[in-house]
Amino acid sequence: MGPASDVVSQEPRSYRLLAALFAVSIVIALGATWSFQHGKAADRPLFALSNLVGPTTQNLLRGEGLTVCTEAMGTPGNPICFHSGRMPLPSLVVGLGIKLLGNDSLHVAFFKTVLLLLPLELAIYFVWRRMPRPSSGKLATMLLLLTPFAMTAFLADVVNMQVEEGYAYSLLALVVAILFFATSRTDSPPKAGDFARTLLFAIAVDGVYLAKSALAPAAVVLLVGYLLLERRTTLRLLVLALTIAAPIGWAIYQHHASGRYSVGTSLDGINLHKGNHAGFLEQYPPPPGDTLDRFDQTLNAGRHFSDEWSFNDYHQHAALDYMRAHPRETLQGDLRKLNVLFFSTHKIGSTEDRGAARAAEIAGLTLFRLMLWIAIVGAACLLFRAATRERRIVGAVFLALVAACALPYLAGFAYTRHVSILIYPAVLMCCRMLSHDEQGYIPGANAKSIHQPH
Repeated sequence: MGPASDVVSQEPRSYRLLAALFAVSIVIALGATWSFQHGKAADRPLFALSNLVGPTTQNLLRGEGLTVCTEAMGTPGNPICFHSGRMPLPSLVVGLGIKLLGNDSLHVAFFKTVLLLLPLELAIYFVWRRMPRPSSGKLATMLLLLTPFAMTAFLADVVNMQVEEGYAYSLLALVVAILFFATSRTDSPPKAGDFARTLLFAIAVDGVYLAKSALAPAAVVLLVGYLLLERRTTLRLLVLALTIAAPIGWAIYQHHASGRYSVGTSLDGINLHKGNHAGFLEQYPPPPGDTLDRFDQTLNAGRHFSDEWSFNDYHQHAALDYMRAHPRETLQGDLRKLNVLFFSTHKIGSTEDRGAARAAEIAGLTLFRLMLWIAIVGAACLLFRAATRERRIVGAVFLALVAACALPYLAGFAYTRHVSILIYPAVLMCCRMLSHDEQGYIPGANAKSIHQPH
């Protein structure tokens, strides 16, 4: 038996442990959904969901695509028809929930929660297969995997239907779990399980991108990570073809719907402008419970827009002009955004909590910051000190992922929820550091094949 036998338990795995992990996470998630939605359903009609999720879902179900004509982007008296204002995944999920369960907020909220928990449970499964042998390591890994469910910032993503992070968080976790715990280190011909994991990886990466355009850099990092870790050309070509299909398909849809090829959205321009204009330092960070949306009308003052792309282009050019003309103020703004993304223990950009809920929120954010920085330092140690190429790549991928998730919000503006999608990847990085498997472990192999040399 090879050295990896000290890492991977030879006794039958306890499915009761896995079942317990699943059960606890699902119960907490459904309880949080009920608490958030119960009694509020009448005040939260699905077609009125904010961030244009409700209106785009309504028109999608009418067969009108993602089109919504609105003055909600700060253009009173100048309604603009956005055909390409939002990425499709949130509207597709809510629309499917309505199709299956009817126009009931609570039922659709439960549907969304369960559907988006499935990728997270798969991520837990991939980690569970690599549980370290010592019982102390197993206990630490279990606690790490459940820790996010004690954080209100994470649970907000689990239950929210109106923010894109609520659709990307678990898909991102699944992709990271596959990269860190289920990428084979072998040149042998791929088997059915290898193709299944590759397909799962590609679908999840596409989902991350189709949930939010700001996550496109993260999707690129994850794809590159897979290409570096996977040795078999067949699987590398397959995942490359499947992942690039999403931006190509979205660009074709954009051209058909709005007349322009684009891998982003027609709201990217104003999101950049919100974080780069003369009044930004006086407005940011917004006070608890407030957002920057109330300043949209000021950014549009004196302008009339003929369509969504003239709206987008104006704001994009105005933001870039400001950054070039005011580098010092831009740097000051970037430092504030960095604080919101990586250091602040107070929630920025959403509803303010009070009393015990606020204390729980601060405690959860403090724990998240601690885990994220432990993961960052650990990844840096892997990158510069690990004995194997694979572990160095894992460290590099995590650091690049953190940077890729943060950079779009440094360019635009940052809220707490924008970085909340890194909660579970940080946990997975910590779990990966507990898995000392340099000596030839092949993810997915059974105990009898572990003796293969690295």
